[in-house]
Amino acid sequence: MSQPTISADLNLDPLGARNRNAVRMVLLSGFLNSFGGLILRSVGDASEWQIVFYRTGSLALGLTLFLVVQNSWGIWTKIREIGIWGWVCGAFFCGMQSLFIFSLSNTTVANTAFILGSAPILTAFTARLVLGEIIGRGTWTALVVAVSGTALMVVEGVSTGSMLGDLAAVGAALSLTGFIVTLRAKRHVDMLPSLIIGGLLASLISFLAVGGRIVVPTQDLLLCVFWGGGLSSGVLVLFTMASRHLKGGVLTILLTIEYFLGPFWVWLFIDERPSNLALVGGLVIFCAVAGQAYLLSRPAQAVNAN
Repeated sequence: MSQPTISADLNLDPLGARNRNAVRMVLLSGFLNSFGGLILRSVGDASEWQIVFYRTGSLALGLTLFLVVQNSWGIWTKIREIGIWGWVCGAFFCGMQSLFIFSLSNTTVANTAFILGSAPILTAFTARLVLGEIIGRGTWTALVVAVSGTALMVVEGVSTGSMLGDLAAVGAALSLTGFIVTLRAKRHVDMLPSLIIGGLLASLISFLAVGGRIVVPTQDLLLCVFWGGGLSSGVLVLFTMASRHLKGGVLTILLTIEYFLGPFWVWLFIDERPSNLALVGGLVIFCAVAGQAYLLSRPAQAVNAN
């Protein structure tokens, strides 16, 4: 008997299947990354620059080990392949990592989440201008809903955050936008070396910022190394792989799940309680992300996500 029909059925939607897996990877990376605020609040005496030094340094080491295991000494070829876009991506990543931690250290987790909530809109516009990526009406709707949710999250508490911390969050949002757009620009190349470059650069800047004073309590050191070398390394591997298959606006709308979960973990374990409107806003964000994930889970929509 002939087998072609079975073979065809098994390969009906290979592109859609890859994109649906990419959606799962972004959601998982957002979930894992949402613990960052909780880890930072658990650090005792280390300053923000000392935290940046150990976190980004261990992150760069973790990603380097991953690339070496994956490619052996072909890592040098991988570095050459990223080109000028890769170095620009690394610079944006450096800014994002440094400013994000500085913001969390100088304002509330909810304030940081609110300002970073502007990243989906910024990314969608920038990707449209720079890369010509067209965003569908469903994604635009989800973007507007998600940003509205982040606004609700802190509308009662914006005045409690410091101006310096809020400005750092603005810089982190702009850096996140540049990071995602440059990842998309080189989506056919393995961009993990860019993250290693960015991590090393952030570690160097923070080392200079503290004048070489990097001695911290052992508990703080272990928390930072776990955060960077373990948690963040895994998050970035997942996110970078997913960025090859999903448009910039889609990536950031799915990533907003961490803005909902981040303040929740801090509230649950440290009692930094969000306002009632913040809780409503978190629910709005969750609905936006769930709706977008559902749309992208359908084969016809998944093909259009690339």
